[in-house]
Amino acid sequence: MARRLALYLGVLLTCAPFAATPAKADSSEGVRRPPSLLTVDTGPNMLGTATTIIRADRFTGSWANAMQDASGSPMLLRLVAPARQLTPGQKLAYVQSRVHSSIRWISDATQWGKHDYWATAAQTLARGAGDMEDRAIVKMHALRALGFNPKDLFLTLARDRVGGPITVLTARLNGRYFILDDTGGTPFPVDNRRNEFDPILSFGWNGAWVHKRLAPPTTMAAVKKPIGRK
Repeated sequence: MARRLALYLGVLLTCAPFAATPAKADSSEGVRRPPSLLTVDTGPNMLGTATTIIRADRFTGSWANAMQDASGSPMLLRLVAPARQLTPGQKLAYVQSRVHSSIRWISDATQWGKHDYWATAAQTLARGAGDMEDRAIVKMHALRALGFNPKDLFLTLARDRVGGPITVLTARLNGRYFILDDTGGTPFPVDNRRNEFDPILSFGWNGAWVHKRLAPPTTMAAVKKPIGRK
């Protein structure tokens, strides 16, 4: 847990401001860098934060795995099939429950021999196991397969003031942000956890963003008159 917190906070020191450049090929894996890290779009501004587009190079390989298309996976198609006729809100609840009943938790160290590895959705489904990032990635692909706009789905690295560092899926629905966390509980509007949930970094199909807290607005009552004036 301490290692994960150090990693999340270290992001703020290692991520560079956005500068548009062409996508480069990753010769080690034979895939192109995900365009979502290289394009400008609006991030998930929530809980009094404003998102700033960044080049999160530290996560390029991880996000390439997260983005790997799983739409043709028979296991994913079977997972989402019962939910196709549900309402969007019901789909959120279904995916949250089904992923946690289907994918048991296992650490990256045990499964992959690495401190931090983001598996593809297909890898996680095939093994039936993964950690919080892996399960969030499966949820993202499941909701996309159920008709959610990819621009409304975000993998959010955050700090929970009770549980510590967490990774969740954030889904935008009707202008509100809903959190699908790693407890398997019912998805909740992020505003319901305003005093507990502190977003740090978000990834989506159209960008990577760091969350920055906005200063509270200055009220007239807070402005003091100069001494000696009436």
